[in-house]
Parts: sequence; structure tokens; C-alpha cells
Amino acid sequence: MSHSSPSSLRAAARRAVVGATVSLAVLGGAVAVDSGNVHAALPVNGLADEVTAAAEQAVDALDDYVETGSVADERTLAWHRAIAARYTARELGYDELAMVDAWSVAPLENQRAVLGALTQVGVPYRTNTSEEAVGFDCSGLTSYAWGEAGLDLFHQSGSQISEAQRISRDTAEPGDIVHYPGHVMLYLGVDDAIVHAASTGRTVEIDTISQGRRDSVSWGDPTHSS
Repeated sequence: MSHSSPSSLRAAARRAVVGATVSLAVLGGAVAVDSGNVHAALPVNGLADEVTAAAEQAVDALDDYVETGSVADERTLAWHRAIAARYTARELGYDELAMVDAWSVAPLENQRAVLGALTQVGVPYRTNTSEEAVGFDCSGLTSYAWGEAGLDLFHQSGSQISEAQRISRDTAEPGDIVHYPGHVMLYLGVDDAIVHAASTGRTVEIDTISQGRRDSVSWGDPTHSS
């Protein structure tokens, strides 16, 4: 009798939960569900389905590579990571190969945080929540993403940036956090690209740092303390 590895079982569970969320996407919007009540469709990224599917495959490949360290699994990771990066860049109209390159040289834990967050694109914003396929607020998404990478972040945006090592925009890597008072996001490694849980009435989105915030945001590396 064959036995599934723990990472395979976790991956299957993630696919089932995220698949259920994606199946609720209708007419370019995600259906928000609260206490059994279905609400109006929320706006989602146009390539949300493609991004989440590709990110899920990349997460599985990354987990397998971390477990085995094999060359074959490394190649599989590179393939699925590139697909996820290209869909993400395409959503924003960014250079696809630039995003592929940025992700490929990031530390594995940063890659895992980015990919984990992208599996939740289209999930509704929900205050004080950090629950896969159910809902996130801004710091809930970043704490979820980094928790999937093995790093516990306090579920509060100000604490996340104050505890992270401050870095410059020029040295920021995919997965680093971007903060302005009251809001925190995950950097995607190219230009102004971020993924975040924006606000009530929206979903987890691939987005860009708003023009008015570009010169005032703070950047932090959560893997090192300030």
C-alpha cells in the first residue's frame, strides 16, 4: 500500500479549500460568504483563477523540493514558479521575465510567503481575520503568508513593520513587507507590485502601491528583527 507524504496531504487539503473558494468566482467577482449568507459579488483580479491555480502548483513544488532537495523537484519548482510569476506580472501589465527573475533569486522562505499569499487572491477582505479561503485583513494576509513559510508574525500591521529590519526599496526582495500607517502589504519584487488584502468590500488582490504612497511607505524584512 502506498502512503502519501505529509506535504502531499497538506497540499491536497489546500487545493480542496482554495478550489471551493475559486468556484465561487462569478462574472469577474468573488462571492462573499458570511455565516451562511451569500453577499454581492466583490471585485477580483481578472487573472485571479490563473494566478491561484499556478501559485498552488508552485507551493506544492516548493514544499516537495524543500523536503527532498532533489534536482528534479528543483526543476519542477522553477517551472511552476515561473508560470505563477508570469500570470502575476501579466495581471499588472509588468515585464513577465523580470518578475520570473526576481522570484527565482529570492530566498526560499520569501518565495513561500509570496506564493502562499497568491493562493488566496480573490478571498474576501474580513476584519480581524486570517483564515485560508475564508477571509483576511491586511496583517492577517501577511501573517498567513509568512506563517506558511514558517515565520510567526503578530497580527497587527504596526507591529509587523516595527519588528522587521528596516530596508530600502532598492534592497527589498519578494515577500518583504511594505507598510504605511494602518496598512501592510507583501512586495512582489518588481517596481510597485504588491499583493494585499485592501479593504472592506474588496478581496485579496494583486495590485500596485498607490501613487500617493510611493514616497512615504516603509519597507521591512520580516526574517530579521529591527
